[in-house]
Amino acid sequence: MHTGKTALVTGGSRGIGAAVVRRLAAAKAHVAINYTNNEAAAQSLAEEIISNGGRAFTVQADVSSLTDIDRMFAACDKVFGGAPNLDILINNAGVGHAGRDGSLQAIEEDLYDHLIAVNMKGPHFVIQAALSRMRDHGRIVNIGSMSGKVGQPVAAGYAMTKRAIQSLTYSTALSVAKRNITCNCIAPGAVATDFITSLREKPGWDEATAKHTPMGRLGEPEDIAGAVMMLVGDDARWVTGQVIEASGGLSL
Repeated sequence: MHTGKTALVTGGSRGIGAAVVRRLAAAKAHVAINYTNNEAAAQSLAEEIISNGGRAFTVQADVSSLTDIDRMFAACDKVFGGAPNLDILINNAGVGHAGRDGSLQAIEEDLYDHLIAVNMKGPHFVIQAALSRMRDHGRIVNIGSMSGKVGQPVAAGYAMTKRAIQSLTYSTALSVAKRNITCNCIAPGAVATDFITSLREKPGWDEATAKHTPMGRLGEPEDIAGAVMMLVGDDARWVTGQVIEASGGLSL
């Protein structure tokens, strides 16, 4: 249980982020739900948690903007109190191709720059802002992807950003180890969220992906949330600087 603990989940209004928010709130953490554009989804999730006896609030910020990151943490400070005030950070916000061609051969500069800004710059500066606010014995979990491990010509730029998240995890883990703060990365396989809607619209994509996954199905957001909860609990206090695959065995 995380009674009395505070948590910030970036990209927390939908998909994996929302599943993590629900689990943290159910474990009695006070959760800040970050969102970029979908205020309605974030507010609905906060209201759901509050109606179930939990504690949550929403905070808008685009993590590709340092100004927004500063504003996000200032809003959290108002609710959580003076620093140090943060126990758990889940770096979940991320973007994909949104149906555009993200291949090595054809990706356009604006899409490439957007991937870098949200998926690499964002987590780096969110962690930077969080460290002065994080209590000793805190937990940082970065949400990466199996794409960061394998070659992906059809999504080379995206895969590169997810490889970078692994490197950020290692560097952060070393930076905060003396404070007994852990930093780990979850690398999901294919998870059934609207993040991969454009892929799932292709005939036979779900079936082919499930066939290539040893456990025989796509992941669900709750599968990733469960792995996150494993890492933020007391039993994982000696686990840091690790990339944990939550992929149904996809890389085996």
